[in-house]
Amino acid sequence: MSRMRQFALIAALLPLAACMEDDTPPPADTADACGAAALQSLVGQDRAAVTEAGLTPDRKTRIFGPGAALTMDFREDRVNVELDAADRVVRIYCG
Repeated sequence: MSRMRQFALIAALLPLAACMEDDTPPPADTADACGAAALQSLVGQDRAAVTEAGLTPDRKTRIFGPGAALTMDFREDRVNVELDAADRVVRIYCG
């Protein structure tokens, strides 16, 4: 393969690398910096239970359902409450 073709191939594939998700877990010392462990009893509950627990969407709390557009930034102090299509909590985690 010529140098020019190699360069063109690399130039074409490089932007794809920027789109890949980082599946690296957060460092152990920050894994529960947002307090998600204490909220695990809400898993399986409906959205009303989330509100009753005092969680409302703000800078440090993100409540979202299927298909929601989310930023990919990791914030160790932010609680993420993931809901299913029936508005039941399926996962609570930091990030």
